[in-house]
Amino acid sequence: MTMPLPTAPSHATGRPPPVAILLATYQGERFLAAQLDSIAAQSCRDWRLVVSDDGSTDTTREILRRFAAAHPDRDIELRDGPRQGATRNFLSLLDAVAPGEAVAWCDQDDLWLPNRLARGLARPAAAPGGGGGAALPGMGAAHLPQPEAEEVRAAAEMMLPDDAQDGGPWSGDRPVRAPYPDPDPDPDGAQSAGRLLAQGGWVDGAGSGNPPPRAACPGTRPGRTQPHPSWHDAQAGSAQARAPTAPYAGPQPPAILHVARTTICDVDLRPIRAAPLYARPPGFRNALVQSCTPGNTMLIDPAGAALLRQGRDHAVAAGVVAHDWWSYLLIAGAGGLVIRDPAQTVLYRQHGGNTVGRNDTLPAMLARLTRLGSGDFGEWLRRNIRALAGVKSLLTPENAALLERFARNLDASGPSAAAELARMGVYRQTRLGSAALLAAAAAGRLAGRTAMGAGSRHMAIAGHIRQGASDA
Repeated sequence: MTMPLPTAPSHATGRPPPVAILLATYQGERFLAAQLDSIAAQSCRDWRLVVSDDGSTDTTREILRRFAAAHPDRDIELRDGPRQGATRNFLSLLDAVAPGEAVAWCDQDDLWLPNRLARGLARPAAAPGGGGGAALPGMGAAHLPQPEAEEVRAAAEMMLPDDAQDGGPWSGDRPVRAPYPDPDPDPDGAQSAGRLLAQGGWVDGAGSGNPPPRAACPGTRPGRTQPHPSWHDAQAGSAQARAPTAPYAGPQPPAILHVARTTICDVDLRPIRAAPLYARPPGFRNALVQSCTPGNTMLIDPAGAALLRQGRDHAVAAGVVAHDWWSYLLIAGAGGLVIRDPAQTVLYRQHGGNTVGRNDTLPAMLARLTRLGSGDFGEWLRRNIRALAGVKSLLTPENAALLERFARNLDASGPSAAAELARMGVYRQTRLGSAALLAAAAAGRLAGRTAMGAGSRHMAIAGHIRQGASDA
């Protein structure tokens, strides 16, 4: 008999916080209904859904309208997006988050397993420093052991399309192996989607204390009883403005970012392989040079959500390229606890319209290495630096100093530049990736594509960081 996993308390009430699910949509009619159904099937019931639609001309809004009508007890809000791309659309949703709410980013074409939210709320309490414990300054990282498998057959029945159940083909690719044993591994890589979900532990990661599908997570409150806003009111969105988060003023509870893994699937949700399980710990030194925390699996606690709200305008002004990378950077930089959970809680659908596709194939890895040397990557780093510079006061002193040191070194080239990055301890998750980063630095390929000369660019970035404290 397994013992229940402790539930992560909110600091104010001792029970899990409500969750604001932030869904960005654009021309999503093909897959959106399945994703919405998977949200409705979450075992944790204390959530509300905020959608920002970026100008869809297909039936996306009609699908949302039907979903809202089918769930009249739910708080479901539709907003008009900024129409400036997916990242800006996601960032705009932070305006809707109320103090005390956790945040779950949501993509329109995935499919959530029933424990996606429950696991994100429960796991922080099981991690070192979870449930309000202090995180290590500058590290803010925790690894969780692979959980014990348990049955989730209802998930397979409820979540998979009819043609993807037990008869569905498996790609034959061997799964990426974890550094610790997975329960009931499939040595031949030939399990069907239905069996993988039914067995639970390997694909779903359901484990001791994970609530069974269809059950409410411990401490959850029932769904809100007020009717969802009328479609007109929800579309106006901004009329229901949330109270702004108070400015940072002294010690606050440490932020917690829980991130799990995805199951990479084909367009029909037939599993291909597990997303990589990286061996190196998460932390600010990694976040400076790599986005390796999938936003579609993130659960950010209320303290982390408050950080994101405070930094959002600076992220928009800087033009950060990825909302999830920026979330990782800011929370890790502020000394938050970053929990990498090996469980797979999201079916990640691969299709031609993905903004960011899978990154575990050889072409994808080669493309990443090419970007490291193209100048694009250096420009992305600069945007992140500018975003963090505006909220420098939120970072730990160690990480604020590290950010300035990183910016100073970004325009240098030659062996001394690579050696300085190595001394700083920045790293990517694989040895090849770290080696490619140092090689790009040595060749001056991290200088970005800006038209400024190297000297003036360095002075501008370093100066912006030094001014950041007064901007927060």
